Amino acid sequence: MQLGRPGRRALVAALAAVALVPTSNACRRRKPAEVNAIVPSFTVNRPRAPLGSAVEVTYSCNVEPSAKKLAKDYQALVHFLDSHGVMLFDDDHRPTPPTTAWEPGKTYTYTLTKFIPIYPYVGEAEVRMGLYKDRERVALKAEDAGMQEYKVGKIELLPQTENIFLVYKEGWHNPESRPDNPGLEVTWTKKDALVSFKNPKKDVIVYLEADTNYKAFDAPPVLTLAVAGKTGLVLPIDSSEVFLKKIRVRAADLGSEEWVDRSSPSSRA
Repeated sequence: MQLGRPGRRALVAALAAVALVPTSNACRRRKPAEVNAIVPSFTVNRPRAPLGSAVEVTYSCNVEPSAKKLAKDYQALVHFLDSHGVMLFDDDHRPTPPTTAWEPGKTYTYTLTKFIPIYPYVGEAEVRMGLYKDRERVALKAEDAGMQEYKVGKIELLPQTENIFLVYKEGWHNPESRPDNPGLEVTWTKKDALVSFKNPKKDVIVYLEADTNYKAFDAPPVLTLAVAGKTGLVLPIDSSEVFLKKIRVRAADLGSEEWVDRSSPSSRA
């Protein structure tokens, strides 16, 4: 049995009582951040998109004439949240042009391709935007959802089954996660690889995001993409950086068969 010393016990109790008594200084609230007259907005080419599909997201920031110039190059914060306000995924990026180049009275708009991750959630997702650098965030002229994140729009996430289903045939290694991004799954190809998909009988866009170990080749590698036996893209690869290509394929080029084959000699897809 341990006995506390009475004098010390009394001192702790007295300090606790003092800590609970508010003073005029403690009651002061933090001064709200000064709003900079910059209005963020968001549009998407497909307001209803299946999990695992690609969407074209257009970001815009209207820098009103009364806005103050930004002295730092801020990152764009973009969060996609479920119906309970839990973040599903993000699309944080560097705005184009950098924020230090923004001028009052001008609007800056650019479009990025976003691959929607595969999550166990379907339904409406709220989109929030903001500007930040390290722990600092900019107060913008929009509906604040808290923590200087601003509501800019919504997108409906559909089941993955609504997307064009791909069947990986010969020429592929087992999928693996990237060490720098465990949530991103990649698949290495062999020299030649074949993937099939059900013929949608309409024009489609093939999104190809890939990279390769450029230094592992004796000569610069070349990617050749063919759809339904017809070559659609010949791309010399000059670095190990990730690249994105969009190939438009007409319905007539897909043929009349129920399934379409797409082949690509590549190092990763």
